[in-house]
Amino acid sequence: MNLTYLRLEAVRLIRNKRAVIFSTLMPALLVVIIGGVSVGNDPDAKKYVMVSMALFGAMTAAMFAGGTIAIERGLGWNRTLRLTPLSPAAYVLNKVLLSLVMGIPPVVVTFAIGALGLHVRLTAAEWVLCFVGAWLSSLPFAALGVVVGYLAKPDSVQQVSALLNLTLAAFGGLWVPVDLMPHTMQVIAKFTPSYWTGQVARSPLDGGHIDTQAIVVLLGWTVVLGVIALRRFRVDTARA
Repeated sequence: MNLTYLRLEAVRLIRNKRAVIFSTLMPALLVVIIGGVSVGNDPDAKKYVMVSMALFGAMTAAMFAGGTIAIERGLGWNRTLRLTPLSPAAYVLNKVLLSLVMGIPPVVVTFAIGALGLHVRLTAAEWVLCFVGAWLSSLPFAALGVVVGYLAKPDSVQQVSALLNLTLAAFGGLWVPVDLMPHTMQVIAKFTPSYWTGQVARSPLDGGHIDTQAIVVLLGWTVVLGVIALRRFRVDTARA
């Protein structure tokens, strides 16, 4: 990991106000609309919506940060990197870490709206565990964003990322609980990383229970997507 490169990239991403505002505003609006209107006064439903929308925001921010690779490729940045001592593994790791940093604001804002606007009440332990779960569960999506950044073209990466993100959120039970979906969709859901991210993020709501199986599955998704991202980086730089 190159700390200088990480710092410069972090400043550059934070200055992209459109991306920060979109990834933060979207889940904030959704938690108000769904949690404040659609679910009525059901406190458990409000908790579910708050954590799910926080996770959706973190996913969105993580995938966007990783997808900036496509733009960098279009500008020839990958050729420049060949002249630096930055290794492929360090480059991919930096991108994933930056994606995690971008995932913090959506979770903070969504949780604040849940607490102040929807009057969600959790224990201190539940707040902490749900926050950490919603934030760190975006890790495989950070790696997925990097993969999309290498596969998509610069002029289509945002559309591809958005479509993929919305599809995974729908099948993962962020909009509607998986238990309420048709059987076929329930089966498909368990083959998506978003289903397991939801399990990790919301598991503290179930009496502080931590879903260890979901954590293991998420780590597996992260490793697999990270390896694919690393291979794509090497292939891309070899062509440059």
